[in-house]
Amino acid sequence: MKTLKISSIIFLAIMATGCKKFLDLQPQSNISDITYWQTANDYRLAANWFYNSPLDDPNYSGSYMNDNNSDIAFGTEVNTISSGKYVAPEQDDNWDKSYEAIRNANKLIAEGTTSSIKNDIKPFLGEGYFYRAYYYFRLLDLYGGVPIIDRVLQPTDPLVFSARATRDELLNFIVSDLNNAITNLPVKAGAEKGRICKEAAQAFKARVCLFEGTWRKFHSTGDGSTLLDQAITESKNVINSNAYALNKAKSDSSYRLMFIDNSSMDNPETIISKKYRTTINVNGWAYGVSWGNLNPTKAVADLYLCKDGLPIDKSPLFKGYDSARTEFRGRDPRMAQSLILPAIKIIRPQYDKYRPQWPGVDNNRNVNSGYMLYKFISEEPTPGDGGGAFDWNIIRYAEVLAIYAEATYERNGSISDADLNLSINLLRDRVNMPHLTNALVIANGLNMQTEIRRERTVELAFEGFRWDDLRRWKTAETVLPKSVLSVKVTGSEWSKQVITLDGASYNSYFYNTPAAQLENGYKVLQPSSQRAFDVNKNYLLPIPTKQISLNPDKLKQNPGW
Repeated sequence: MKTLKISSIIFLAIMATGCKKFLDLQPQSNISDITYWQTANDYRLAANWFYNSPLDDPNYSGSYMNDNNSDIAFGTEVNTISSGKYVAPEQDDNWDKSYEAIRNANKLIAEGTTSSIKNDIKPFLGEGYFYRAYYYFRLLDLYGGVPIIDRVLQPTDPLVFSARATRDELLNFIVSDLNNAITNLPVKAGAEKGRICKEAAQAFKARVCLFEGTWRKFHSTGDGSTLLDQAITESKNVINSNAYALNKAKSDSSYRLMFIDNSSMDNPETIISKKYRTTINVNGWAYGVSWGNLNPTKAVADLYLCKDGLPIDKSPLFKGYDSARTEFRGRDPRMAQSLILPAIKIIRPQYDKYRPQWPGVDNNRNVNSGYMLYKFISEEPTPGDGGGAFDWNIIRYAEVLAIYAEATYERNGSISDADLNLSINLLRDRVNMPHLTNALVIANGLNMQTEIRRERTVELAFEGFRWDDLRRWKTAETVLPKSVLSVKVTGSEWSKQVITLDGASYNSYFYNTPAAQLENGYKVLQPSSQRAFDVNKNYLLPIPTKQISLNPDKLKQNPGW
């Protein structure tokens, strides 16, 4: 297995420019355009740069793909995005590093499209197109329309001070790049293991088209039908390719265990992942979530269906909140594989033996919420260098199935049972949950759109999708201003001073919780009085103020910022 690594020094060297006369010379000790770009391996090494972006690292503080930004998770402190308290920063790596990657992609594309060995470098040219689209979509997602830079710039190039492209112009540019990527990239079976392949580009295009298609539909910014059609087509292409499959290797525990597998390259569900190796490039995510920086909330706990396939407000199987464990009984298995059952014994990555898990007690620093995250908690005690070796999925096959179902429903206003069986119900089969059917929806007074969205949320919970989903559905304005709640205290076992489970006694962290910290009997993590969402402002993030000051005439700030 080859390791995809390259120092940014190579790109900095081959992209460095100066006076024209110096470009005609061949430096004796440095990499230059004149001596580089001669072989397919030169292009391969250049393309390797993209596989180590910090923006795809869940541990990276600048990453916006964190469900603390939404309603389903709450960290060790107030999240400024979800609570409406975010302020425009002077600089933002999501802007700076995205454009850095775009510049490198521009260089790779420019050299690749004029190369005399073009047929030999098609996969790497395809990667250039893919990653340019990837980072422009990040910018579109966060800021809306941004300047389109499609070539390596010189200081005097007029594109240096470009105006913002419209949202439609940027989306068309992204889709065009993805089409070029799909044309040039090899299918998975013919690609180097771990590299971007054709099916990966199709999966990402499906993500892009679903995002923008639903954004247009619910924000009334244009007709999203064509984009939804493309989301259906590309997700179906991935499904029909048989290049991927849901991970079922660990039987009933497959859902949880695949996130802490030591090698995503052997995971049939992984389409694109961030690679980690102990002592080389470690994943400290398990440490962070184990310390309580991504706590589940009541909002997500209530989303999990009961074992009969019905929501908790419809199902006779729901046992309520009377004890510390009752709400876990008879629920979708993904609930207990994502949230820790109170007082069960597990190994946390910081410790070397099994210990019962309890809020705020012993090795558990989760003192905000009664709900504790289990998903991503490694079973390896004290892994080296502060983190584990398991990889982080950026795109996995389950998302493709969820895209197909949602795009089909949103495009047509309905979805057949056959299409549900091709998508949503495969996710349910993995955890032995009843199928979602039109008959079930009608008989129980459910809403198909709500159930498709529910399935997407619980399957992808805590993987960083929720904030994007709330914004594209245009429901953020109603969801995010609500109080963030945790377990039910009043009238439940949590209100007792001592709770006994499995023959052991535990002090309840929520005993004598002040009334001001409760809402309808539930522990308040943040009250609605401290949360806000401005519909004219908060659907987009602000462009960093430094960028505005560098180009004040053409680079205009987003509304409200």
